[in-house]
Amino acid sequence: MAHSDNSLVTGRISGTLNKELVFREWQGKTIVAKAPRKRKGDPNSKQAETQEKFLLASRYARTIIKSTDKSMAEAYATVLRPRQNVYSRALEDFLNPPHVKSINTRKYKGATGDKIVVRAVDDFRVVSVQVEIYAANGTLLEEGKAEQDINGLDWIYTATQANNPLAGTKITAIATDVPGNEGILAVSL
Repeated sequence: MAHSDNSLVTGRISGTLNKELVFREWQGKTIVAKAPRKRKGDPNSKQAETQEKFLLASRYARTIIKSTDKSMAEAYATVLRPRQNVYSRALEDFLNPPHVKSINTRKYKGATGDKIVVRAVDDFRVVSVQVEIYAANGTLLEEGKAEQDINGLDWIYTATQANNPLAGTKITAIATDVPGNEGILAVSL
């Protein structure tokens, strides 16, 4: 990929040259790249799924940019990487779901008020963490929202019901990011 800063040869040009080269402007420079080729044949199921995901991501990013409430666009602008704009940052956030890294159950003994600590991360922001506690027989004992810890990484859930016996209990944590993607992790005790 070649770059030009308003040179004598290329000037400020954009567009396609003979379906071989594409010229576009980026941050005051002219970028020259190979023109994309049209795909032959229909996409397979995995390719169609990826295309659908990118279509939804593109709609999300456009909505962020065109919204009258500029707070989300400004929030994305604060975490831009080099050569990235708000649109591409929002697109990237949509395509990358959050990850629940761990569920710490050391302080959970099955009593009301016991704490479960969930570590959840995202490339932009985790907005909520839902915790579900299932008994050994598979029935849902309780569920609820965890509160974000002051460290910004951990989420703390306080148990509201007693759970005995503890063996065989399953705890599931579901982290949600700004676009609504979910990351899930489950542990058994």
